[in-house]
Amino acid sequence: MVYQYKDILAELRSEGYKITPHRRTIIHILEQTENLMTPHEIFERASSLSPNISLVTIYRTLDMLEKAGFICRLNMDSGHTAYLLRRPRSHHHHLICTSCGLVVNIGDCGLEEMEKSIAENTRFTVSGHTLEMTGICPECRRNNQKSGGELKYS
Repeated sequence: MVYQYKDILAELRSEGYKITPHRRTIIHILEQTENLMTPHEIFERASSLSPNISLVTIYRTLDMLEKAGFICRLNMDSGHTAYLLRRPRSHHHHLICTSCGLVVNIGDCGLEEMEKSIAENTRFTVSGHTLEMTGICPECRRNNQKSGGELKYS
């Protein structure tokens, strides 16, 4: 199941979060795209819809949405952080094209057994894990073969 705008607002309300016009704008922007967005990209779009929004508001709202489990934060090779609405809601990981930025969700990661083993060997209580894999998507490979050029890595 995929988060929808109205579902996010309803869950945030039920968890006691205030639903401000700026939060609505940011949630709407995230819900309308399937692409990764940096806080600055979100800010650019949000300022055209809500001129008095600040970058601080963007960062605070992204932090709140991540803690509430609505968005995924990805660390890009460029050193930037980007965000994406959680699709699907369940536990998953990401495969990211370093040429075009396409993100593919990986459902069954198979790391649960490794997590248990690590917990037993280290006596840690493991609370979770994340996995991000990078590569070149089929479309970028095809385009590169047609143009005879080199692939670009972000």
